[in-house]
Amino acid sequence: MPIKRYGATFLEPEAGVDPSATIELQMAFNPQLARATGFLGRYEHLHRGIDLIWNEPRRRQAAERRQIYDERKNDAFIWNDWSEEMIETFCEWHWATTIWGPNASWKTTSAGIYANAAWFASPANTIIVLTTTTLPGLKKRIWKEVLKYYRWSDCGIGFPHASDFAIRFQKGSDEAGIFGIATGQDEGDIQKAVDKIIGFHNTNVIAVVDEMQATNEAIVKACLSLEAGTERFQLIGLGNPDSELDSLGRMSEPWNKEEDRSAGYDSVNVDTGRWETKQGVCVHLHGLKSPRVREGDEYYPGLLTQRDIDSAAKAYGEDSPEFWRTRHGFIAPQGVTKTVLSPALIKKGEAKERAIWIDEFVCGAGLDPAFEGGDRCMLRFARCGQMTSGKTGIELNELVQIKTEASSSEPLHYQIVRQVKDRCEQHDPPVPPELFALDSTGEGGGLAAIFQREWSPAITLVEFGGRASDLPVSEFNPKPSHQEYLYRVTELWYTFRLMVQNGLIRGLDAETAFEFCQRVYEMRGNLKMLESKKVMKLRTRKSPDLADATVVVVEMFRQTQHLGSHGERDTPTDEAWEKFVKANGVYRPHERGYLVES
Repeated sequence: MPIKRYGATFLEPEAGVDPSATIELQMAFNPQLARATGFLGRYEHLHRGIDLIWNEPRRRQAAERRQIYDERKNDAFIWNDWSEEMIETFCEWHWATTIWGPNASWKTTSAGIYANAAWFASPANTIIVLTTTTLPGLKKRIWKEVLKYYRWSDCGIGFPHASDFAIRFQKGSDEAGIFGIATGQDEGDIQKAVDKIIGFHNTNVIAVVDEMQATNEAIVKACLSLEAGTERFQLIGLGNPDSELDSLGRMSEPWNKEEDRSAGYDSVNVDTGRWETKQGVCVHLHGLKSPRVREGDEYYPGLLTQRDIDSAAKAYGEDSPEFWRTRHGFIAPQGVTKTVLSPALIKKGEAKERAIWIDEFVCGAGLDPAFEGGDRCMLRFARCGQMTSGKTGIELNELVQIKTEASSSEPLHYQIVRQVKDRCEQHDPPVPPELFALDSTGEGGGLAAIFQREWSPAITLVEFGGRASDLPVSEFNPKPSHQEYLYRVTELWYTFRLMVQNGLIRGLDAETAFEFCQRVYEMRGNLKMLESKKVMKLRTRKSPDLADATVVVVEMFRQTQHLGSHGERDTPTDEAWEKFVKANGVYRPHERGYLVES
C-alpha cells in the first residue's frame, strides 16, 4: 500500500526494511523529492534516516533493559561537530568534496555510513566505488567501516562477498552495489585498478577515494570518468594532507569562483575550516580542536584525544611535518620540511609555464633506466634554447615509460635500447645520440655500453654515484661542488633546484614537481645530502623516476650546451656543433605562439 508523507507518495518497501527509514533516505537522495511540500533539506532527512536505521534500535534496546545510555558514547554512528559537518557537506552534492583531517577524525567512518545510506536509498540504481592504495589499508579502513555499518543495518538488501570486497544488489552482478578496490602503487596494479573502475556504470555513482594524498593521479581520473552517463555523480576524497602537489592537494586547491581562477594556498591557513575548490569544496578538520579534546575523553570513543596530540608532539616535535599531517590535518608550512623544491619556489621561478623562445632551440632526451624493483624506466624529452629573458633555459616535454617484456626472446637491456633509439629517431625533430643521456650508475653502466655499441659512442653518461664533482657550485659560487654536497646525486638535484630558482626551467609537470618536493635532504656537517632512493620509497611509497630522468636530460644540456645554472653559456657555442645540429635537423624551427623575434 502506498505511503504518503512530506507531501509525496512512496511505495511500501520490501519486508524487513523500515518504511520510515526508507522514506527518509529517498527524501535525502532523490532530487525530484526536493520539490515536495514537506521537504526538510537533504541533511535533515539523512540525519533522521541514519538515526532510524543505526541508532534508534540501540536506544530502544537500552531503554527496554533500563540501561544507562549516552548518545555521545553508545550510538552506532555518533554525531558531533566533525561528523555532522562531514555528512552535511556530503549532502550538498558537490561534484567533488575533499576532507582534510588528522588521524582518528572519523573521515572513513562518516564516508562509510554515507555510502551505505546512499546505496540503501536506491540499491538497484546505485554504485559506490571505494578505493585506497593498499589491500591491508582497504581491509582496515574504508571497507571495514562500510561493511560494519552494512551488517549493523540488518536491512536484508544485497549479497556481501568479503573476499572480493563487494556487496552486490544481485548475486554475481556488478551492475549495482558497493565495491572496494586496492589500487596498488606499481604501474601494473594501477592499470588493473583503472580498468576495473572504468567498468562500472549506473544511474547514480559515488566514488570515495581514501588516502587520496597517496593515490596515483590515474586512479582519481578514472573515478572522475565515472560521471559519464550518470544522473548523479559525486567524488569524495579523504586524507591526511601532505603536499599541494599530490592528488589530494591538487583536488583541494582553493579557488576564486567569482574570477574563476586559483586563489592559491596562500589564501588559507591551519585555522581555515572550509574553502571552495574548482570542483566543489574542501573541509579541514583541525586536530587540535577535536570534539574529544574539547569535551573530554569520556565521549566520542575512537576520536583524537589530547593524549594522542601530546604523544605525537613528544615523538616528532610540534613543528615536524608528521605532526602537521597527522595532528593539525594540514599541509606543513614552507620551511618545516627540508626538500629539494617547494611549491613556492616552483611558482616564483615560473617553472610550470611554457617557454617562449627568441631563437631556435635543440631537442634532447634523458633516460632513467630504473633497475630497482617496482621502479619505472622513464624517458624524458626536453628543449634547450634562448628565452625572452635573454638567458638560455630548458623546457621539459614528453615523458615516456619504456616497458619491457620478460617473456620476450630479446634481452631486457636490448629491449630498452631498441625502444629508446626508436623513440628518439621518430621524435619531431629527431634526437641524435649526441643529445641523449642516461643514468650510468651501477647496472646502468652495462646498459650504457650497449647503447654505445648499438647506437653511438657519442651519448652522454650521467653518473649519480660517488662523491660530488670538482665543478664550481654555480657561476657565482666558485666553491667546488664536493665542498657543498656530499654525493654526486645531491649535486645533480641541487643544480636543478638552482636552475628553477633562476627561472631557467619551464614545462615542469605536476607529477615530476611532486617528486622534487617530496625528496628531503639533511646536513652532514657542512654538506647537503639527499635521502637515499630506498628511504624515500619507504617513506612516500614512490620512487622519483620522473625527477631522475629530468635531472639526466638537464645535465646533458649543461654538458653539451655549456649551460650554467644561471642561464649563461660558459663557452661560446662550437661552430662545428652548430653545423652538425643544423645539418641533421636537431634544431626545432620557430613555433608560432611560443617564439618571438629577437
